[in-house]
Amino acid sequence: MMDNLFRFPTSRSKIQKNEARSVKLADRIIAYTLVRRNRKTVGLRINREGLTVSVPLQATLSSIERVLHNKAGWVIGNLDAWKEKRIIQPEWCPNSTFWLLGDPYRLALTGLDKLQMVSQDNKVDQVQEIPSSLAVLTSCQIEKFVMAWYRKQAMAHMSERVALYADKLGVPLPRLRLSSARTRWGSCSSHGTVCLNWRLIQLAIPLVDYVVAHELSHLIEMNHSSAFWKVVESIYPDYRQAQVELKKIG
Repeated sequence: MMDNLFRFPTSRSKIQKNEARSVKLADRIIAYTLVRRNRKTVGLRINREGLTVSVPLQATLSSIERVLHNKAGWVIGNLDAWKEKRIIQPEWCPNSTFWLLGDPYRLALTGLDKLQMVSQDNKVDQVQEIPSSLAVLTSCQIEKFVMAWYRKQAMAHMSERVALYADKLGVPLPRLRLSSARTRWGSCSSHGTVCLNWRLIQLAIPLVDYVVAHELSHLIEMNHSSAFWKVVESIYPDYRQAQVELKKIG
């Protein structure tokens, strides 16, 4: 569900403690996390942590289970799909591949005691001298180098895209911050600060642009109304296709 990627902070006073529950769907016992919030509808979300059911504060268990039974096919299908996905952890070692704006870069350790990020066409993007006293680089040292590269690239590229879309919308250039959120690509505060997930820098440029356009549109419409989507469409006409692609990525 796309709106979960761009949700806004909710007051702690309006959220109750998460509750672990289970329900029988199609002869299977399905575990889920029940979250009561100040909302009007029941929302279902499935990710690597499993099924999360967000409900209004006063929703009864019978009404919640009725929704789950009505959505049983969707729930079971998506839970099975997640089980089939391979969660690939980065390999923090020389010759590993890291993605930048949809293109692969190779982490290379040269014979000159230099650690480099090298593109497919052998363009060297970042270089770091390695002390000759280090016979072997640790995974932590490599991770630090790669993350510094990613954040440098993210801030440079996203600053450029934010400026571009702010100009398209005719709004003041907002303050940009990089985030490490695990459940959303971006957010926009009522004070005009845009937060973009640094992981976006791994995706293709059109997807980065969509998230930037989405968040900057909140500077005009701080909601997800039809008026908001008209603003998005005015600067990013193919936003629906970008939503589909982001949903596939998760």
